[in-house]
Amino acid sequence: MTERAVTTIRIDRETLRLLDRMARALHTDRSTLLRRAVHKGARAELLDEAVSQYVQGHLSAGAAKDWAGVSYAEFLDELKRRGLPYLTDEEGTERELEHFETRVKQGGGSHR
Repeated sequence: MTERAVTTIRIDRETLRLLDRMARALHTDRSTLLRRAVHKGARAELLDEAVSQYVQGHLSAGAAKDWAGVSYAEFLDELKRRGLPYLTDEEGTERELEHFETRVKQGGGSHR
């Protein structure tokens, strides 16, 4: 079982009623629903920030997908879904090649 920590948040009563309604509909408890929602939301926020940093030129595609914790294909799919281009300037391509070569030398292959 995963080790869990306890945290406290304050939410408005309307949101609490919505959570309770969703938990009943999904045949689960509020805590389980909140854990899933927070996990899903945190991953989405991380991907949003990784895409933003990539588009601004602060991260290569390889570094952004690593930071977001997704595969290269998932990152490229996300760019496509958002209608964003895959940036292929010479410097970015060199960074991607260096990143790939480092991963291969470390035995990590090209996934994730």
